[in-house]
Amino acid sequence: MNISKRASAISPFYVMELLEKARALEATGQDVVHMEVGEPDFPTPSFVKKEAVQAIMDNHTFYTHSLGLAELRARVAEHYVKTHNIRVPAERIVITNGTSGALLLLFGALLEEGSRVAISDPGYPCYKNMAIFVDATVLQVPVSEGSSFEITPNHLTGLSPSPHMLVLSNPSNPTGIVYRDENLASLYEYLSSRGALFVVDEIYSGLTYGRKPSTALAISEDIIVVNGFSKTFAMTGFRLGWMVVPEGLVRPLQKCAQNLFISPSSISQYAALSAFDSHEEIEKMRQIYEQRRDFLVPRLKDLGFSIPVYPDGAFYIYAGIEKWGLDSMDFVERALFTAHVAITPGYDFGAFHAASHVRFSYADDLDRLRMGCDRLELWLKTL
Repeated sequence: MNISKRASAISPFYVMELLEKARALEATGQDVVHMEVGEPDFPTPSFVKKEAVQAIMDNHTFYTHSLGLAELRARVAEHYVKTHNIRVPAERIVITNGTSGALLLLFGALLEEGSRVAISDPGYPCYKNMAIFVDATVLQVPVSEGSSFEITPNHLTGLSPSPHMLVLSNPSNPTGIVYRDENLASLYEYLSSRGALFVVDEIYSGLTYGRKPSTALAISEDIIVVNGFSKTFAMTGFRLGWMVVPEGLVRPLQKCAQNLFISPSSISQYAALSAFDSHEEIEKMRQIYEQRRDFLVPRLKDLGFSIPVYPDGAFYIYAGIEKWGLDSMDFVERALFTAHVAITPGYDFGAFHAASHVRFSYADDLDRLRMGCDRLELWLKTL
């Protein structure tokens, strides 16, 4: 069997491979503290679950419109008015099979062989691999604490040739930083002056602490925004997202969606109609994440991890392990099999800090996070 070049070029998703090792360890009877996977540990809000069951009982189990239910597109539009005071026509909103489905559609419709996509290093690994899947060229942009791990126009001026598209997450995975609004505006101005596209993934926009960012849609309707129900609403298994795109892009995306997915899940869409009404449950989850962050950052620093930029969003901490002189892959393997704590190696997020950094997820109960830190403390004393 001949494996295609693009399939061979796609990098492993180390966090998932580590999760598999952790599950295998648990199958032997060992207890593992999970600080690796970026998945909410909370159950889906009760309103949403009830609507999912009701959708099945009401026989809403058929294909929907390829762009999504008209009612759901209208609810998303209403969400932008209530949350950001931004009016977005429902006709520009495309419901997708998760944010991954949204990005795959965007990349398939907008990129081709020879297209250049700029992404942050460190950054979300699937951006790179999806770009490779459509034969685009990936330009990884090294960022550091000097810019608070934000890409700036100065970073882009050093790229030659320049990118056709910039994709970033705000709040960021893996660093948890929230981009400054003025920097996003500067990036858009820089990109648009060169005819380049700007895609902002706002999947963690509902999980911020201390300061709340504006949506990039407040800067320009030409910015493509991706979002979804997985993180803020604890609906990962529903595989439902959305994107807001310029009007002229809707029909090309629809044709791609019709062929690749036919439509998003009908049951998930009907369930999601109530997601924006689950205010109390959503806010409670956000507050608990904030409590976990406020515990974990100083605790990890006390253990010797370097955290130069305080995370303002998502549920991640990007930490340096220079103190121990170990490669991050070696570090996380030892942490798993010796301390029984699962952490993600820096290699998932790029090359610039790959060997010297790891990512912690605090999407787990506070008592479990305490236990994980206590285990790490005992193990680290042996290094």
